[in-house]
Amino acid sequence: MARIATVITAALALGLGAGAARAETPCAGDCSGDRSVAINELITCVNIALGSAALATCSACDPDGNGTVAINELISAVGAALNGCTPSTDGFCGDGHINVEGEECDDGNNVGGDTCAANCTIEVRRETELDPTKSLSTIQITALPIVLTVSGHQALTSGRPRDTAVMGADGQQLFAPGETPIVIKTADVQFNPIPIMGLFCACVRGVDVPEFGEGISGMGLLGCGPQGLPDVNIRVELDHDTTPDSPGNSGSSSGLPDDPECDDHSDGGGGLVSSACLEGVGASCSGPGSEHVAAPSGPGKRPAACNSPSVYTFSGGQGPRGSVLLRTNTTNGVLANATSTPCEATKKPDGSCSAPDFGDDCLPCTDDDLNQGTPQISPTTSGTAEVIIYDTADQAGAKLGEGAICGGTPCKGKVTGKVADCEALIADPNAPLTGALVTASAQLDNETSGDLVLTTILEGKVQ
Repeated sequence: MARIATVITAALALGLGAGAARAETPCAGDCSGDRSVAINELITCVNIALGSAALATCSACDPDGNGTVAINELISAVGAALNGCTPSTDGFCGDGHINVEGEECDDGNNVGGDTCAANCTIEVRRETELDPTKSLSTIQITALPIVLTVSGHQALTSGRPRDTAVMGADGQQLFAPGETPIVIKTADVQFNPIPIMGLFCACVRGVDVPEFGEGISGMGLLGCGPQGLPDVNIRVELDHDTTPDSPGNSGSSSGLPDDPECDDHSDGGGGLVSSACLEGVGASCSGPGSEHVAAPSGPGKRPAACNSPSVYTFSGGQGPRGSVLLRTNTTNGVLANATSTPCEATKKPDGSCSAPDFGDDCLPCTDDDLNQGTPQISPTTSGTAEVIIYDTADQAGAKLGEGAICGGTPCKGKVTGKVADCEALIADPNAPLTGALVTASAQLDNETSGDLVLTTILEGKVQ
């Protein structure tokens, strides 16, 4: 008993020193569930901490659920005994104090990727090995689809679902019940090099987005509440020519609105920002594939077309439980291949690489590749993702993507994902994210293939 008394006294002292106005975890130590913590319940918690009682005696002594009772949890129980189990009314997620029921941590911000998730729960890293038989990217050009196998790993770092809404400063609701924040660390995007018809090698890389957090290339939500997330179906639209009276413009009756000043802007939220641009002006709108651009002028040249911004529409209403919606920032660099073996090259006698695009190390998808690709933030979802380009190749009325005809058959411009298994994720904190995530995007005037749409589905191997 002397040893127990010593531990309780130390815990009381620490608890009082931390400030009696705030109990770190309000109902820690409430073995009876009566919304109060009595001295006998504190003794039970101490006995569990010392190993002289089983945790099953009072699971409330272990609020973080890691199977042990640490000194900070004893302090929390003492705080609940002193101040009661009613959650603090002035605390909120992100104030730097564990003072609201359901909080497991609070590092003073609402940014993930730093061990404490944006909803003030402890983060877990969920690594997924992609199933190459189900993870596919489809490049749809006017004539035919090119289907590519995607393999490798991607880890998602997530918090844990909370049963009640998570509130931030000034009473702002940050997350609805069950909504769980997810981040993707840039270093955790580890796709293998992707061979393209034996001629090219594609490299997918994550790129930091400072607004998402340090070293983070993607962020979003998993809906594990009674319902999932709203509006997880994505539609992407892009118009090759929105210049009024242009020969390549079908007008807003079959495409996006005309843009006389070529200054339209689209903001789909979460970094999905895009602006119109006039071909021939700026690197993002005047690649080597823009043969129809007016400058320099000459016979057969068309007036420069105004390329619309990418317009994102989210729909579908309330999605099912397990819905996922992310924004991810990646580059897709394409390297010229040099051997009959896809994505491989050899060193020449003079030390140079047989595939110059692979860089000095003669390896694809490393930091010295000549073509790193252009960063683009795209939405990724467990719902549907579809894409369409209007006035394809600067031809009035031509379409590419969902709802159009390519090479005599329907274009492949739509993919459908699968929801995550919330029960499995809650039961096993280290389980990978199940289900399948999909995305869609469009590109104008690609140097080798012209206009194209890209759809991707990523599905993990079943454990």
